[in-house]
Amino acid sequence: MNQHPDSADRDAVALLSPLAGDPAGPSRIDVAGAMAEGRRRRRTRWWTSGMAVVAVTATTAAGGTLAFSALGRPTPPPPRPAVTPSPSIAVAAPPAGPKDCTVSRLPTAGIEKALVTGGDASGRWHVGRLYPPGGGQGRPLVVWRDGKIVSQLRVGGSDDSFVDINSRGQAVGSGFDPEIRPYAYRDGKVKPLAGGEGAASAINDAGVVVGSLGPLYEGVPARWASVTAKPQRLPLPDGTESGEAGDIDEAGNVLGTITPTGKEGTGYLWLADGTTRRMPLPEVDGRKATMFWPAAIRDGWVVGRAVIDTADTRSFAFFRYRIASNSYERLVSGAGMPARVAANGWVVGEADRPVITVGTRNTKLPADLKLKGEQQYIVKSISDDGLVVAGYSAGPDTENHPLLWRCR
Repeated sequence: MNQHPDSADRDAVALLSPLAGDPAGPSRIDVAGAMAEGRRRRRTRWWTSGMAVVAVTATTAAGGTLAFSALGRPTPPPPRPAVTPSPSIAVAAPPAGPKDCTVSRLPTAGIEKALVTGGDASGRWHVGRLYPPGGGQGRPLVVWRDGKIVSQLRVGGSDDSFVDINSRGQAVGSGFDPEIRPYAYRDGKVKPLAGGEGAASAINDAGVVVGSLGPLYEGVPARWASVTAKPQRLPLPDGTESGEAGDIDEAGNVLGTITPTGKEGTGYLWLADGTTRRMPLPEVDGRKATMFWPAAIRDGWVVGRAVIDTADTRSFAFFRYRIASNSYERLVSGAGMPARVAANGWVVGEADRPVITVGTRNTKLPADLKLKGEQQYIVKSISDDGLVVAGYSAGPDTENHPLLWRCR
């Protein structure tokens, strides 16, 4: 599953409250999102020098780094030197990016609360979950195509959720029955993936699925060659106790995390040519990162967060990584925490509103003007051309609504 640059407190409410269970009244909690986020942050240290840090996922509007003191208070990042171009060097014009962006709500069959939980690279297909009044056994899952509902169904487990869909309309997800189980949606029906206990994380247009096998937070990375195939375990390096495959691109490159024994997870790649690669650790303001937490992969691009630990602080910096060159590029100030990356390299991040970053240019997507009170937005997909973004509204005093942003 993030991110409010203006207030660590609001970020903590929006992202950590899902771990506390449903409150009285209509639920504001994305259990599936919290589950996926929890898998990505397996055994994450939510403490610093013995003191709880409740807002470690917040970002700063300036600098793209947030540090927390031992008392959990934000501290400003170290200043970065200003760079003045030489008068003899021409400064390139800002790169092209999205413009004239609008936001609309996806239809929910009259149900007030709903989420978008994934989308395809064409920007035409999206999946989500509805929360009808009264709840009941399981909540209906929904598939949208071109902004219209094409399917509603109940899988039968608890906390069921689709997490991804491809351009052929095939989706994958997981639910508890009673242990976590992966499944796939195809031709209007949901069927379990082979392999038993585990979770599905992503599906590409070729129908290849990735995820994990085994108990939640303790599984091993896996790949299904199709929605009807048996799973294959992806290799783990020596000294690793668990891992997860979290995303896959169209070339078949798989992105995930590995968890070395006694340590926290860090980024790892299972490449289409059969080789594997532990993602290198970038340098942040002269200090080598402790870990790298990847968020998404597309067309050889990876986006995510570098984690920088000191004796009494934990901070983050945001990066885009290119597989071909094995190199990082730090995202510009104001980019927000990266959520997804398009095939053209555009990055969509989460701040007070979603932000599309193209080179040094940030474009904030518009707020949903129908919402009242404090608002946050969780991003779930971006199209390959970077012009269609899907997600949902969140926050301590606003309802969840599935949203679609379109730009040109």
